[in-house]
Amino acid sequence: MKSKVLWLVALFAGVVMISSAAFAHHGDAAYVNTPTVLKNAVVTEYDWMNPHSLIKVDYKDDTGKVQHWTMEIGSTPSMMLHGWSRTTMKPGDTITVYIYQAKTGLTVGRLNKLVLADGTELTDRDAATPSRYGAQEKE
Repeated sequence: MKSKVLWLVALFAGVVMISSAAFAHHGDAAYVNTPTVLKNAVVTEYDWMNPHSLIKVDYKDDTGKVQHWTMEIGSTPSMMLHGWSRTTMKPGDTITVYIYQAKTGLTVGRLNKLVLADGTELTDRDAATPSRYGAQEKE
C-alpha cells in the first residue's frame, strides 16, 4: 500500500511539472510590459506556420544602424480569425510594428500590433482585449 501511494505521488508530481512547463510557454513573463514601436520596418521574412508564425524585419535605429528583429504571432488558425493570411505581407513591405521585446534586450519579442503600408491595422489579440499601447515610437 505504501509503495502504491508513493507511486501515485510521483506520478502526480510528474504531471504537474510537465503541465506547468506547457503553460509557461504561453506566458508573458519573458517580455516587457510596454511595446516598442518600430516605424518603417522592412519585412525580410514572413513565415506562416504552426505553432507560431514568425515575422522578421530590418529596422534602422536612431543612429542608422540596422537591427534585425524577429517577432512571434499566434498560430495560423487563430491569426486567420484576426484577419491575417499567408499573403498579408511579403519581403520588402514597409510596416510599423508594435512589439513586446524580450526582457533580455535581444531584438526578439511578441507582436502586439502591425500597421501595413496602406494603413490596415492587424493585431494578435481579440478586439475585446484592452490595448496596452503607449510605447515611445521609434522613427
